Amino acid sequence: MKISNFWKSSIGFSFFTLISRVFGYIRDLIFAAMLGASAIHDVFVVVFKIPNVFRSFFGEGALSQSLTPSIIEAREHAKDFLNQIFTILFVSLVLFVSFVLIFPNFFIDIFAPGFSNDPEKYLAATNFLQLVFPYIFLISLVAFFGAIQNSKKYFQFVAATPILFNLTLIVFALYSNELTLSVIGLSVLVAGLLQLVLNFSVSVYLGYMPNFNFSFNKKLLRIFFSRFLPAIFAAGIYQLNVLVDTIYASFLDTGSPTWLYLSDRLIQFPMGLFGVAIALVALPDLTETILKKDKSEFRKVLQKGFSSTFLIGLFSGIFYILLSTQVIELLFMRGEFNSNDVQMTASSLVAYSYALPFLLSSKFFNSVFFAASKTKFVLIIGFISLLTNLILNYVFIFMYDLGHVGLALATTCAATLSWLISLLFIYKINEGISYAK
Repeated sequence: MKISNFWKSSIGFSFFTLISRVFGYIRDLIFAAMLGASAIHDVFVVVFKIPNVFRSFFGEGALSQSLTPSIIEAREHAKDFLNQIFTILFVSLVLFVSFVLIFPNFFIDIFAPGFSNDPEKYLAATNFLQLVFPYIFLISLVAFFGAIQNSKKYFQFVAATPILFNLTLIVFALYSNELTLSVIGLSVLVAGLLQLVLNFSVSVYLGYMPNFNFSFNKKLLRIFFSRFLPAIFAAGIYQLNVLVDTIYASFLDTGSPTWLYLSDRLIQFPMGLFGVAIALVALPDLTETILKKDKSEFRKVLQKGFSSTFLIGLFSGIFYILLSTQVIELLFMRGEFNSNDVQMTASSLVAYSYALPFLLSSKFFNSVFFAASKTKFVLIIGFISLLTNLILNYVFIFMYDLGHVGLALATTCAATLSWLISLLFIYKINEGISYAK
């Protein structure tokens, strides 16, 4: 892909992502105004993190990053390969979702142990998880069809998909007499169904109709899973760290999960708008240049991706640090969301913001690792990041009593360390590519 095409695709993806983020903000604004930093809002942001984390594992993150280069490499066997992946994914999701629906308490005990101290909140969380978890089935299939579009450099509908999610939740919130967990859960399922219909239709238009295929090509599947299993760690590292924050936050004062959620949503804005867009658009190009052993072209894509993501993250972080309180006041201070909530959310936003340049460029680094099939690097980075966050969370909360700000700060430290290690691995990949003859 030429430089102009690279930026054209990136800007197009970012445009739809921007629209989605605007609707996402409107959704958060409505929820904050109607619920404030209440127990109901806490249950929503904590419990919905559970399918979102598994979505990063099995859906949009890991599946997209590992499946897109595998489709390109499969070439003439692509359709058979896709049918095999579809079969495995479909059966696995049915079994996994069924398990969660039967044993919801098991997952609440793991992901929100602090709720056990409040029987009413614990019961609400358990019921809400049973209602919303089938969303993981829908959104994982969405990611499957999205990866097909990405492999053909057809990015616009993938970028537009989250718009349906936010619009659906907004409509349900505005037209319901009371914003209950049942209303929110139903809106999530309807949104997932609409997203699936859209991406299935686009994939059929591009020439792929899914079929079950149990005649597995072991070679192609081995290559795919050598990417996919480490991708579970890579795509979900940030979400995992945020989830760890949420688990610890369930032990803190009421409102802590909501403050962390809203500040994280603002961090996700530049990450989704630029980091994910650039990483996604660059992935097919990185795969092709590495297959051709074209070191010169690889370096061009590497320099474009790294410099743009790092600088955008740097300026975004500075903006949030300098204007955190003003941003939170402007976006959320209305209804039940008061001045204390503003200050608490702003403080965690500042703590997260220091990591923005590292988080954005790490998104791009992940694409480099998957394109080069260097999955062992992903495993190493993921383990170190998660371990660092777990240790620092404990230190900042129980030893230094930093509350929810300590949780955000631990995530920042873990992200920074991961980025430094990633730089060393990127250097090794660059040196290992021979110039094309």
